[in-house]
Amino acid sequence: MDELESYFAGYGDLPREIILKHDLLRVGHWFTDAALELASQALVKSYRLFSYDLMPMKDMKRKEHRKTPEWFTIRRGMYGLRPVSIQTTLDSSSPYVIDVVDSQPKLFLNSQEICEVYFPKPMKYYTRKFPDGTAYHEIIAFGYFVTVFRNCQYWGPDEECRFCDININARQMKESKDFTFNAPVKPVEYMVEVARSIEQDATEEVGFTPPIDFLITGGTILKTLHGKNELAFYSEYVSALKWGGRRRFINLQTNGQDKETMKRYRAAGVDCHHSNMEVWDKRLFEWINPGKNRRVGWDGWVKSMIDEVDVFGEGNVRPNFVGGVEMAKPYGFETIDEAVKSTSDGVDFMMRNGIIPRFNQWRREPGSNLGSQHQQPAIPLEYYLQLMGNYYNSWKKYNLPMPRRECVHPERRIGSGHGTYDDILLLNELPDYEEAWDQGFNEGLKGCVTRQ
Repeated sequence: MDELESYFAGYGDLPREIILKHDLLRVGHWFTDAALELASQALVKSYRLFSYDLMPMKDMKRKEHRKTPEWFTIRRGMYGLRPVSIQTTLDSSSPYVIDVVDSQPKLFLNSQEICEVYFPKPMKYYTRKFPDGTAYHEIIAFGYFVTVFRNCQYWGPDEECRFCDININARQMKESKDFTFNAPVKPVEYMVEVARSIEQDATEEVGFTPPIDFLITGGTILKTLHGKNELAFYSEYVSALKWGGRRRFINLQTNGQDKETMKRYRAAGVDCHHSNMEVWDKRLFEWINPGKNRRVGWDGWVKSMIDEVDVFGEGNVRPNFVGGVEMAKPYGFETIDEAVKSTSDGVDFMMRNGIIPRFNQWRREPGSNLGSQHQQPAIPLEYYLQLMGNYYNSWKKYNLPMPRRECVHPERRIGSGHGTYDDILLLNELPDYEEAWDQGFNEGLKGCVTRQ
């Protein structure tokens, strides 16, 4: 507690919610039996892409991977916290534990109560299955996330991104026998039906079809998959999802591409593109992303991101960076100052060019190359706090737009679960932040708010 409060005091210009959220993502959290019982009725964690856990699934003796929520919300408590969502990151050794007091989940730090916790309610379509037993929510997670290719053709240490456990995660999901769909490629017709179901639920609840965001992602396709190259494969899913209903906003994550390829994705129906560069420093990019470096290279990736702004527009180019991987052992930066300066320089460069990067905090998954080959201590909290402060300052300096907050699920319309990159903008800039959150929580889809 003393350490946490020292960060509150030392970083008084940052919202306390940002500080606590980063620590919860950095060192994970755990659930007591009582909390796990309550959480098992919530929106279940999907393991949609990576595991985002600090421990392997085989060590979860209570089947936590099928009982914990996709995220949870922290609020109120001794610090009067505003609501923010935290993506579930399991670690049985974490000092943070969620327990239940008088039927209310609470967050504890070394047995000291911090705040209230709320679990997201399951969406209506989560109860539905296809005739073959496939659960709808294993095709599209939380009304938004579609991993259409569950593996990656960057195989082995000479190709895979070193922080990534996409292939290992797919394997452990299959070995657990607790998931209903384990094929590497999701059928287009299944995705179309689940999207229709999500849209129908939204229409029935609200009385009209609200703007619905979807994100399509998957592993890299080096040559072909099901007879299609990467452009043709992902474009088929994009078009089927974009034009399969009304008022749909489509995000797509792929490798960095040349401008003509981006135009073809745009024509297929992509509204926002995420070419996930993962790390800014050129030397570390070459080490951490060997396949991406061999195929596209640092210079090609940076050029691609800049070109994307011409195609999709300012605010609709949102490459992901794995915050903290800059300090990975054995070749990462040795000091916080070096890591912060490198990535902050990259953030400023991107924002100056109309690119708004995202930061998915590195979870140090044990199945990844970095996690399995080297001891990886938790990244210092100071790194994340300084980086997010600089991120906010660059965003203000270049007068960039607020993040989109349109969605189908009321608790997805504000902020992000796996990073604070949007939270810090909304907490600092949205005057009715808590009111908008409450409106969405209490009124369901009526609480969705549009982009400013």
